[in-house]
Amino acid sequence: MAADPFAAFQEASDRIRNFKGGEAASNEEQLELYSLFKQAKEGDVQGSQPWAVQATARAKWDAWNALKGMKKEDAAKKYVEKAEAFIKKYTK
Repeated sequence: MAADPFAAFQEASDRIRNFKGGEAASNEEQLELYSLFKQAKEGDVQGSQPWAVQATARAKWDAWNALKGMKKEDAAKKYVEKAEAFIKKYTK
């Protein structure tokens, strides 16, 4: 793993983007990776919460909002850990 947490984050996000085996992943696992990715890249969630009828957008916003206040570096490190575990779990 790279010493720079953002370099390791970029490597992990590239691996996840190109990973062909996570189709069986639960929504919770996918939302956790999504929210950590967004927090590491952009920081705290911006904008208003989507309407409840926009189920997917609302779930993503809620997951990201749950990380409000987490430092980008901490989110990047946690993303790397979760991405590695995800790939290991779903590699056949």
